[in-house]
Amino acid sequence: MNRRDFIKAGMSAFTIASSGRAIGIDAPSNRVRLAIVGCHEKGRGQSLMRGAMKVPGIEIACVCDVDSRAMDWAANLVEKTRGNRPKKEKDLRRVLEDRTIDGIVSETPDHWHAYSAVLAMNAGKAVYVEKPCAFCPRECEVILETWKRTGMVFQMGVQRRASRSYKAALDYIRETNVIGDLKWVKCWYMSNRASIGRGRPVEIPKWLDWELWQGPAPRVAFRDNLVHYNWHWFRNWGTSEVGNNAPHYLDVARWALNVGYPETVECAGGKFFDKNDDYEWPDTFNASYRFSNGKFVTFEMASHANVKPYMQSSTGAMAYGEHGALYFGSDDSVTLFDGKSRVVREWKGGDTETGSLTNPTASLDVPNQAKFAECIRTKSQATNSPADDAVKTTLMTLLTNIAVETGEPVRLDSATGRILSKNAAAFWSREYAKGWDIEALS
Repeated sequence: MNRRDFIKAGMSAFTIASSGRAIGIDAPSNRVRLAIVGCHEKGRGQSLMRGAMKVPGIEIACVCDVDSRAMDWAANLVEKTRGNRPKKEKDLRRVLEDRTIDGIVSETPDHWHAYSAVLAMNAGKAVYVEKPCAFCPRECEVILETWKRTGMVFQMGVQRRASRSYKAALDYIRETNVIGDLKWVKCWYMSNRASIGRGRPVEIPKWLDWELWQGPAPRVAFRDNLVHYNWHWFRNWGTSEVGNNAPHYLDVARWALNVGYPETVECAGGKFFDKNDDYEWPDTFNASYRFSNGKFVTFEMASHANVKPYMQSSTGAMAYGEHGALYFGSDDSVTLFDGKSRVVREWKGGDTETGSLTNPTASLDVPNQAKFAECIRTKSQATNSPADDAVKTTLMTLLTNIAVETGEPVRLDSATGRILSKNAAAFWSREYAKGWDIEALS
């Protein structure tokens, strides 16, 4: 072959490879087949499903929910949007028997997060699980052990890791050292939740498999103020507002400071609003997290006082350096300030499609799902929030609750995340329903 023919052949191969990459990603052999677990019309599952359907190469092959109405709604939406009719299955364990499923997206109640993730990884499936990825610290360990043992793809749903503006801002301050080393990140979340009232024992709806919904949790009678959202505020299934919303900016704080497990977690809090309803967790928290390198994070939260205490925002984070600060806004924007509070530079969010406080731009779910699919395709564990990083953010939220419960600082081994405080160690694990102990899966 002469030089001209060699170059021509090389260019042809490059063209075929390039076009094949674009065309082939949607080919059946290259397609990533996902099951959406938890797909209620008003829950996070539907947002994750919509995001996934916008990613080339992802097929929603199955929808899974203990609510038959949710399954019907989700299956109809997938068929209308993408043209294929997904399978419907209410039991995750049956979903995992399907060898054609590559991974699951778990948008279940908190008590199911770790259990669903470990079940899936043991079945050889990739896992995208909502935050917090565990219900108790021991479940963090089981997730990490299973992830390392199986080598499966794992990603926790802290979608700001997919934010181009957040990443660009952090890259800029690290490359230029314009405000020096970051020392402290202040995070906050305020909302105005209505009272959940006093629940009444009622007959279980025909559309709900209550036994399966409870899954790993100890059994209790069904009441009319639990499903599908208020479970967050009950200790048997939820992890409080801290577990519900703190992971978003606590994760940003860890990302900005480049820290792992804290050394000490302190928190003051209590239930100060709607004292006569069924809300079991404190509704107001003020927490502090100290790390071995002298850096620290603070987090303030109130569930029933939707004021805008900082930067005219109900939620966000401010990272303070030696010569200025970096504000991470809820609209996916970032603002850099110098030491005299003057704006130096701004990074705008990449989208105009406004979402909720915890999902400021609905399309952040799109690149996050795209990264998940890419890692499944390439068998890479380097997702936006792999298990060894996700458990660190999750543990911070769980330790916040533990610090409130014990009324004293929680000390940790910052190398391993293990609790050193005697009273706090009592909260390391949880009670499971008979036959559902997560230890049996590890």
